[in-house]
Amino acid sequence: MPQQAKRDIDTKAPAFIGRPTGAAAGGVRRREDGPVTYLEADSLEKPIEMPMSDYRRLIPILLLAILLSAAVIIAYNMSVMGDVQKTRDAVAAAIDRDVSLDLPPLQEYAGKTNEAMLASLKSAGYTIYDNTNDEDRNVDGFDVFKVASDMDAEKAANAYSQGLENLGAVDTARYLKGSWRFLVSRANGAEIRLRYADFDASDPKAAIQAAAEAQGFEDANIADAAVDTMGNTNLSGTFKKDKVEYTYTISSCDLSQVYDIEGIPENAQFVGIRVTESTAV
Repeated sequence: MPQQAKRDIDTKAPAFIGRPTGAAAGGVRRREDGPVTYLEADSLEKPIEMPMSDYRRLIPILLLAILLSAAVIIAYNMSVMGDVQKTRDAVAAAIDRDVSLDLPPLQEYAGKTNEAMLASLKSAGYTIYDNTNDEDRNVDGFDVFKVASDMDAEKAANAYSQGLENLGAVDTARYLKGSWRFLVSRANGAEIRLRYADFDASDPKAAIQAAAEAQGFEDANIADAAVDTMGNTNLSGTFKKDKVEYTYTISSCDLSQVYDIEGIPENAQFVGIRVTESTAV
């Protein structure tokens, strides 16, 4: 190797690879090998700590961020609570309307043809929406809704066609109040069913008692009501008409098990009445 090149290598190392200077020199361990300085690895592995003065500067920012987040959360919760309360108030207004169920007495309809039943419903002054589908018609049955007396028939028809379970809580309550559903099936013998919501009942037995009285089932004894495996309360009995014996069953369960309505009375009941032809006497 030329002598000039060797002298260049042996010269003092530049400042940037020499000893650390300033504040960096205090905590850095190093090893020198001739003109070259090596930093020890354990010095590089030390955690980087923020100076306390920087922490102090961050405290106001952190406090502001916390306050802003809390304000957003509180505002959101208040908005949600306000919407829930508005829905509850609207549901309560829908339920408090002065409309009557005016239930059809099923004993009068027992034994009639479909045409005669429909004619009787219309002559009684009920506003009827025909909800019958092809399956019902194929078994010589029908399915109709009675529209509440204070509701627009066309709007109610549109609501029933969508399915009450697909409406919002307010509309569901509005169309249930003062309404009932009347179904007939002849697939396995003549069967009449009546379904409705009872917003005034204090419990399932009270709803069944009211239904029995409205239907004129004289032998009904609420003490005989029993709860089945599905949680429904049931009461059964019989009556005779034109030498034919019929069996009736009244069932009741919490309305919340059938429809999800925010703000309905806790004890509101869903009631079903079924009348079937039993035997000829």
